[in-house]
Amino acid sequence: MRILFSLETTLTAQSFDTLVRELGSRGHEVVLGYHETRPHRWGAELLAELERELPTVRVELIPEPATDRWLEFGADVRSALDLFQFLEPRFNETYRARSWRRAPKLARAVAGRRLGRTAVSRRLLGAVLRTIDSALPPNPEIEAYLRDVAPDVVLFSPYLGLRSVQPEYLRAARDLGIRTGICVKSWDNLSSKSLVRPIPDRLFVWNEIQRGEAVRLHRVPADRVSVTGAQCFDEWFSWQVEPREEFCRRVGLDPATPFLLYTCCAPWTKQLELPFIRRWVEAFRAGGDDLLARTNVVVRPHPKRPDEIRQTDLADLPGVVVFPTDGKAPVDAAAKADFFDSIVHSAAVVGLNTSAMIDASIAEKPVLTVLDPEYERLQHGTLHFRHLLEAGGGLLHVAEDLDEHVRQLGRAVRGEDDSAERARAFLQAFIRPYGLDVAATGIFADEVERLATAPASGRRGSALPARALRLALAPIATRSARYVVD
Repeated sequence: MRILFSLETTLTAQSFDTLVRELGSRGHEVVLGYHETRPHRWGAELLAELERELPTVRVELIPEPATDRWLEFGADVRSALDLFQFLEPRFNETYRARSWRRAPKLARAVAGRRLGRTAVSRRLLGAVLRTIDSALPPNPEIEAYLRDVAPDVVLFSPYLGLRSVQPEYLRAARDLGIRTGICVKSWDNLSSKSLVRPIPDRLFVWNEIQRGEAVRLHRVPADRVSVTGAQCFDEWFSWQVEPREEFCRRVGLDPATPFLLYTCCAPWTKQLELPFIRRWVEAFRAGGDDLLARTNVVVRPHPKRPDEIRQTDLADLPGVVVFPTDGKAPVDAAAKADFFDSIVHSAAVVGLNTSAMIDASIAEKPVLTVLDPEYERLQHGTLHFRHLLEAGGGLLHVAEDLDEHVRQLGRAVRGEDDSAERARAFLQAFIRPYGLDVAATGIFADEVERLATAPASGRRGSALPARALRLALAPIATRSARYVVD
């Protein structure tokens, strides 16, 4: 079987390292194609490693087609759909602002009027836009590329970026009768990114919670959704941790003193976490708990903004270190050790809202957060935050303010809470739904093999009504570029 894996960026491969290795070990040919014209260094290194180690894997830059009226118009239609989706009350201003910036001017003009903001009009406009999207023609250059690669299956990830070109490759693959699948990359993809359009033959998700999001938010038929578990966490379940003494010396902390790990979140907004980190450290150091007063702190910057926090920013706080100093994502053995060892050897993990909290559940560590009003958009303002609060009964120890948090932190550091039980229940519900001892990677590979033998959805939009609709839309598509926001 030949699989074309369409990756939006080279760094996307980080989430599918184990899957690619499993498919390669089964003898399948995997073409890792990326769309990013300026590869991320860490991601490029990982792709080179996979190509070097697996004889059936090759890496290539997927050619971008010359912009034509239908490509631009298709991006406009999908971003307009996103805009009307994020106008719904369940989404906050963070979602709306991002989709507003990327939407075509015509859609923004409609959305800015009262008519465009009612539930009935949103449903009507959504139905019209979905009909238009289903009638759009495939791009001939993309079709030519797919014919040249000749895959049995095309997989896409993350696919859900706003104004991504990946949907056009899925449209062309579907028109050629090639089976298609979308692989969920992260826990927030289905609730915070673009809508799934066009719909693939299969959508691979982690758990039943995400299946529900796919059906409810994206109108993906339930029988096209495959629950595999979260393969991107598999290797942590068998990770060989270095001794705590060695890790602490490498980081620059006293091995005899416990430390807390603060994990920074992704750049959802322009808010910086440094002010909160300072308030947090000062609060638990001055809370009257002798153990917390002498507890050290490791601050881990988020890889998407590694320069936000430097050691010099916290130099006046004793026992607080920033690690790793380059903020590198865990894409190679050394970076993975930096990441997971810092979790395993910590007394507890703290953050506002970040996927590192999920990694901490595998180590059965206490995971805590504070519902800080200044960071409302990063917490209750996002739909995926509720997964940490609800899945399996809830992973997080949540405090309404820093005083309550300090009390929770004291119990956690002393091992006086139910963190291990919380972690196992969360993992069962969210990461390994088939059992804590059942790795997701093998299940995922099995599902990809099943997709290769399943009927493809076939051609769409070739019927006479669709051709007539294209004819009517052609003048609008020709002028599409003038409506796009710079």
